[in-house]
Parts: sequence; C-alpha cells; structure tokens
Amino acid sequence: MFSKLNFLVRSAPGFISHQPLRWISVVSSVSKYEVKSFEEIPGPKGLYNVPYIGPALFFKPFGKFTTQTIDKLFESLHDKYGPVVRVQLDYPYVMVENLKDIEAVFRNEGKYPFRNSTDIFKVVYERNGYKPALSHTQGEEWHALRTPVNKRLMKADSAYHYLVPQNAVADDFVNILATQNLTPAEINDLFFHYTSESIGVVAFNDRLGFLDRCLDKEKSEFLAATKDFFSVIAAGLSGKIMTYKWYKSRVYRKMDNCLRTIRENSRKHISKARETIEQRKREGTFHPEEPNLLLSLVAEEALDDEDVSNILDALYLAGTDSTAKSLQVFFYNLAKNPDKQEILRKEILDVIGDSGVVNAKALSGMHYLKHCLKESFRLNYPTPSGTVRTLPNDIVVSGYRVPAGTTFLLSNKRACRIYFEDPDNFIPERWTRADDGHKHENTNCMAVLPFGYGPRNCVGQRFAVQEIYLATVKVLQKLKIDLEPESWNTEFIYTAFIESKHPIRFKFTKI
Repeated sequence: MFSKLNFLVRSAPGFISHQPLRWISVVSSVSKYEVKSFEEIPGPKGLYNVPYIGPALFFKPFGKFTTQTIDKLFESLHDKYGPVVRVQLDYPYVMVENLKDIEAVFRNEGKYPFRNSTDIFKVVYERNGYKPALSHTQGEEWHALRTPVNKRLMKADSAYHYLVPQNAVADDFVNILATQNLTPAEINDLFFHYTSESIGVVAFNDRLGFLDRCLDKEKSEFLAATKDFFSVIAAGLSGKIMTYKWYKSRVYRKMDNCLRTIRENSRKHISKARETIEQRKREGTFHPEEPNLLLSLVAEEALDDEDVSNILDALYLAGTDSTAKSLQVFFYNLAKNPDKQEILRKEILDVIGDSGVVNAKALSGMHYLKHCLKESFRLNYPTPSGTVRTLPNDIVVSGYRVPAGTTFLLSNKRACRIYFEDPDNFIPERWTRADDGHKHENTNCMAVLPFGYGPRNCVGQRFAVQEIYLATVKVLQKLKIDLEPESWNTEFIYTAFIESKHPIRFKFTKI
C-alpha cells in the first residue's frame, strides 16, 4: 500500500500550459509575529502520525478508502482540517489547496526542483547498472540531462513539426472506429494503441505498427511491454509485493523485462539513426539542429546512447497510458454534453472542413477545442491530487511556517472544484474571453496544471496534448460520439491515472 501511495502522490506530471502563466499575487498580510509554527498545522493526530501504522488506518479494512479512491481521502482531509493539512502517508506531507500557496510552492522550488521517482522503476535501473533516467536524477545531474530535452521539446512549436505523421496516425484511428464493430474493451485498447503509435512517431521517428490489424511478434512484445509497465505501476505497487526492494521478486522481474524490451527498441532506432546521420554527413545534407528529435539527440555530443535511450523512453512512456485515459475522459465529456460537442464540431468544420488536414494554423484557430480539453481536465483531473515538490528553503503558506526539506502535495484536483462556479458541469465557455479581453469567469491559471509547472514539468506535454487534439478533430469531422445508457454515469477511479471503473460503452456513428 505504501509504495502505491508513494507513486500516486508523486506521479502527477502536469498538463496544458501553452501560454505563459500570469502570476497571482503571493504577498501575505500575515506579519512575522502572526506566523504559526509547523507543529501547529492541523491534521490527523495520535496513531495517524506513526509511520506505516498511521497511513494504514485510512484504508480498508480499518478505514473507508482504497488506493483507487485516494482522491476522496485527500478531499476528506481538507474538509476536516482546512486549506493546509499535515498528514503522514509514506512519510510526512503538507497538503495545500489555496492557489496562492500552490503558486508560492512553485516560486520556491529552486533551480533544481526535487521530485522523487517511483521506487520499483529506480530499483530496476540501479540493479542493472543503467544510467539514471530523467525521472531519477536530481540537481545538476538532472539539469544536464534536461537541458537538451528542453531545447527540442519545450519550444512553442516543437510538437508542430510532427503534425504530418501524427495526422496519419489519427486518420488510421478514425478509420478503425468508423469501420470496425469493436467491443467496449477493444475500444479501450484502441485508445492505448493510438496514443502509443502517435508518440512513437515522435520518439522513434518511425511508425511502430500498433494500429495494424495483425501485429507481428516483435510489435506485440513491445506493445505488451508498454502495457505491462503501467500494470506494474498501477496494480503491482499495492504494498503487498514490496519484496522487490530486497530480492528479484515476480513483480521485479516483470518490470525488468518491460524495461529491457523498451530499451532494446530504443537502441534499435538509435542505431538506425546513427547510420542515417553518417550517410547524410557524407552527402552533406545533415543539419544537427533540424527539427527531428531522434536525429538531433543522437548527434548531440554531450549525450551517449544510454542518455538518448533514457530520454526517448521517458517521452514515449509519458505519451501512452496517461494520454489514452485523458482522451477517453475527454470523449466521455463530449458525449455527455452533445450541445458542446456540436459547438466544437462546428468550429472544426469552419476551420478545416470535413476532410481537411490539421496543421499549425488550423490548431491555432481552434480556441473552443482548447477550452473543451482544459475543462475536461478541470472536471475530471487526470491524477488524484496535483504534483509533489520538496522545497530547499523555509516557506510560509496560509500563515504557517514550513521548514526546508518538507514535501508538499499540491491539491490541484480539489482547487479545480472549489475555485469555480458550477464546478460539476462541463462548461468550456468559462475559459473563453469576452470582447473586452476578460474571461467570462474569474478562472485562475494555477488551478488546472495536470502536467505540473516550472522547470520540472512534463517533458512530453505538448505532444500529449497534440495527440488528443488530433484524435478529437479527426473523429468529430466524421463521427458523432454517444454513450450507451449504462455508461451515462460512469464511475472514475485512480490507478496510476484516472480511468473508468468499467470500460466506457461509447457509440460512434457516421455523420
């Protein structure tokens, strides 16, 4: 249970911040004489503060929560103790829901933000003698690996360079939905196949073939390894199999096999890229700064093949499972709100028609599309809380002094409800601007951050969002998204990320 808790509260990357955020004021009216001590922060007392024993009391059979409903535990703690809560989970956390406090945490994370990695992922790397992955490193080591990534992935137009191959992937996705009679479970798998194929053309500069009718042995094993990676993360780290820390248990071996398969695939594409670079150098046609992620990383003298592999694997994995689930939730919200779906379809048809290709200019003109996706993230937050940061300096939040080295759990999921009018309804218009430039609702930029924020935000955020945009545009050009009655009130839970408790019974019909 505790390793699962560790993953759930640490695995919130962040989402959607294409525009620079305008900071809200964090000037506090609390004087230095009114600041309260860390020990005065409200929270559970007594046995709840005992390591291992305390966290267990929240969960069945002692409490009413499970790891799949940990978001409801966080809600209950804020309901009972207020906007700042000190709680013992796998170790002590300070939870904050106030947007000024969330901003203050990001302002004070420092040049090298500290973010722990998932235990089993790190253990496998260490035992195999692999170089630390991007998610495992800290400080200057992390910065040295992240810098070349930022140069290639974090620019405003970085994802646009892959619109042509990702359009082709989205076309295949829509064709399958339109021509094949799929079961709910098969549709659920199709979302995963689509996002894995779409991010694959970015990371590996090649089609992986995950949308083919018949997968050969190599493709099947690679896709299975990708799925198994997340099944280990989501289901394996339940706390019942923590023995992987001491010996090579069954779950350890499963994760080890997943990572070996994924790394072998990366090395194959890296080797192919080196051959391409050498050939183009001989021809005088190679430019190291061309907008091709794989070729430019391989050509980077400061990176060896293992560094490149770690970067590609991180990008690839970040664009598969979480993106697939967010896309499903987005389609669910559009299906439940057919009036909003029709407004979005009209925008799409006005911009590119019923068969137009999605290019950078078209995406820049689809404002309602962006508002719909952001509203979907707000309504059904992709992670059970928000991101996690351990700060290098003392900080004051809501009148309490928190010492350096304390880990903060940012309650963005809760903020997405308490700071918005009519929070239970899907209202994309709340993000639109009136003629005078002001938003129709006093929305705050620090609430909806499911990709995190700051130097350590998700490296693949632009590509994940683009995958969702493309699938949505292509589907709404051709199909209407409906739900079967039994899926109208779908229950969502949290494993690694948000997902429906049962496969959503979508109904796609040709327009």
